[in-house]
Order: sequence, then structure tokens, then C-alpha cells
Amino acid sequence: MAFGCKTICDSGYRLKAATAAGQGLLGVALLLLLLAPLVAAAQKDRLDGRLEQAVQAIRQNRMAEAEQQLNSILKVAPNEARALNLLGTIRGSQRRFDEAETLFARAISLDPQLAGAHMNLAYLYMLKGLPEKTASELKEVLRLEPSNQDALNKLAQLLLSQNRADECIGFLESIKNVSSPSVSLFTLLGDAYLSKGEPSRAEENYLAALDKQNDLAEALLGLARVAQFRGDGKNVSLYLSRARPVASRSPELLYQFAMIALKSEAVEEGRSALQQAVTLRPDQPAYFLALGDAWLKKPDLFEAEQAFRRALELQPENPSGQMYLGYTLLKQKRYPEARTYLRKSILADPNRPEAVYYLGVVAQEQNEDEQALEIMQGLARRFPGFASAHIALGIAYMRLKDYLRARQELELAVKLDSDEPRAHYHLAVLFARLKDSERARQEMQMVEQLKSNKGRAQDNELFAPSAAKP
Repeated sequence: MAFGCKTICDSGYRLKAATAAGQGLLGVALLLLLLAPLVAAAQKDRLDGRLEQAVQAIRQNRMAEAEQQLNSILKVAPNEARALNLLGTIRGSQRRFDEAETLFARAISLDPQLAGAHMNLAYLYMLKGLPEKTASELKEVLRLEPSNQDALNKLAQLLLSQNRADECIGFLESIKNVSSPSVSLFTLLGDAYLSKGEPSRAEENYLAALDKQNDLAEALLGLARVAQFRGDGKNVSLYLSRARPVASRSPELLYQFAMIALKSEAVEEGRSALQQAVTLRPDQPAYFLALGDAWLKKPDLFEAEQAFRRALELQPENPSGQMYLGYTLLKQKRYPEARTYLRKSILADPNRPEAVYYLGVVAQEQNEDEQALEIMQGLARRFPGFASAHIALGIAYMRLKDYLRARQELELAVKLDSDEPRAHYHLAVLFARLKDSERARQEMQMVEQLKSNKGRAQDNELFAPSAAKP
């Protein structure tokens, strides 16, 4: 992690960070604080000159030199808030977060108008996973600097990540009504309204952003999501085709493009965007997870495995990566290794029913019927609405020739998800065994009907994990 700094207001410094998320809003992140020159000629006195030297040293990653300069300043001016703020960035780069927090807080107590220190503290609280404190500091930055787009974006994204869409909308609408709205504000409002399931209000704001900037990728992708929400595949394709060229230089926008494309079954377009994203940003595990998912849809198990292994190299304890790799190995019939990764995923995140399900399938495939039954029974008790658990139980009971329980579980799976072809397929097998040829024929007709639906598993095929997420 590296920290740096940037000038802020009235001879202060604002710190700006860029983070790479693994889990939650930030996960394990790389924080970079950038710097800019001092703005006012009147500030170029001796103290400001020495502060500028420290800024330049931080910018060039000469941290020891910068720290020496700042300590020298603080010996003669112990209450110089700007120096304390800069020293806090150095402590942050050293991952000495508690010391950094103390320095930022002290700078603020000496100069409450120093927005840069508030911004630094906000980033520090993000890294510590303290959303309420983060929001409080970001709001203070916006009070001091209403036009601060970085703080505006971070606060809106934080509120949305906390499922506080109403609060986010109220906050953004209040800014919209008192100032000239930026394109960023419009796209954030669009995101907030769409998260609430209000596509018309979302569309209104995305279109307002395009009125200001007609090639804005964020707005075009937002409109693609609106069309996707409405089931309008034609407009999804239209907006994606407009967004692709302008998104090509940003790995994050390419990732967003890909997630929309993959959901619309535009697998090649999504995979191509993700390959470009990982080239531009090869240190982001979420991009490799999504790329592996795209390869699974092709399907290409070898390429999928390589992508998931790369994601785990970057973030070894990522439960999604462990589950995806376990699933891919299961599909390749490499059962012992699959079991190892699935168990790791369950230990890291016991609330993920798919990983437990795949572990039960591994047991079934290795003819460990009693263990498979025990795993699936536990899964069905804990996640009674998870249709795949009941399908697996139905299969297990059929193997044990307990046809009554098999039928109960498979019919329950159909009740939970009537469009699940695997449940209908195994019901057809069951009725055939029970010599009920008419019911078997009806279930197979349903299977054939569902097989034509895009994105659904076919026959008794193992279902794939839900789409990879950041």
C-alpha cells in the first residue's frame, strides 16, 4: 500500500486514494494518494517551501526524506496541521494505520477546515471497514468542498453498498437541487434508482448525463442495465455497442461492460472485454473471477481453471475463487482436489449454499452415498429454499431405491423453481422406474421445452455457480 498527497484548500493538502476491492466495498486494497503543486503564490514562504519539498519527496516515493523534512518542520511548528496530515500519509503507506489515524485526527483538531485530512481519514476508515465513520468524514469533506467529485462518488457508492438506496437518493437529490448537477451526479442517481427497481427514474438520470456528455460510458452502461431490467435485449445490445469503444481504456468500465454482456449471453463480447481488463489491470482478482466465469460459459474448462488459479494467487483466501476452482475441478472429475477447494470455501464463507452442494456432488460422484445424503440433508435444512439441494436429495434417494422420498424432494424442487430442467429430468427418470410412462413423457417434454431457454442447465448437467462478483 502506498500513500501520497495533493493540495487541498487555503494552503492545505487533500489526499486522494484509489482502491482495489476483493470483498465488500474495499476488501484488501492498494491506496495511492496523489499530489499536486501548491496553488497560491502568496503561500510560497519558507514553511510552504519546505512542505512542498515533502510533497515532492512523497510523490517520488522518497518516504524517508519526506518524513525527515516533516519531523524537522514539526519540531519548530508542532501545530502545523498540514505537516501532520502529510506525516499521516506516510504512516498509512507503512500500514501503521492507528498512528496515521491519530495524526489525521490531530490535524483536524488544529484545522477543522482542512478537507484533505478529512478525506484521508475517510479512506482510512474505508480500509478498516468502518462505514459509518467513513460516511461521516466524506460528508464533512462535501460540506467544506461541495464540488469534490471524489468524495461525492465515494459517499454515494458507500451508501449503495450498504443497501441505503433511499438515503443515497435523498443525499444526491439535495445536491442536485442546489447546484449545477455534474454528469457523475446523474449517473450515481441512475445507479441508486436502478438498485431500488425504478428503471424509469434511473433512465431519466442516465439520459440527463448523456445530454451533458453524449459518449459517457457510465451512462451508456447504465442504460444497458435499464434495458436488461426490462428484458429489452435489442436496446441492451445497442447501448453496449455504443459503450464498448469509450470503455476500452478503463479496466473497471470494461469489467462493468462484461458483466452486462455475460448476463445477456453475449459471451464472446464479455470475454473479450475481460481479457482486455486483465491486461490493463493484472492485479485485480475480481476481473479474473469474471473471466473464468466467461470461459465456463464457452465452455473451456482449462482456461477457466487458469483464470481462477490466477485470482487465488492474487487473493488466496477468496471464498468465491475457491468455490469456482472447486466447481471447475469437479467438472473435470478431479474430485480430491475439488473437495479440497470446496472445503476451503465453506470454511471461509459457510453461508454459500452452492459450495456445500458441490461438495455433496463430489461425494455422490465418488459413490459415497451416505456422506452425500448427509451433506445434502444438512444443506436442505439450512437452506430450505435452495432447489438444487432437493434435486440432489432426490437423486440420492433414488440411488437408495427410496422412491417415495425421491419423488417428494424432486417435486419440492419443481415447486421452488419450476423452470429448473434438472428437477424435471430426474422426475422423468423416477417415473420411468415406477413404470408411469405418461408422467415420464410429460416431464421429458418439460425438459425439452426448458432446454431451449438460454442460460439454463440441460438434462442432468451440474449447474454453474452464479455470476462472479467483485
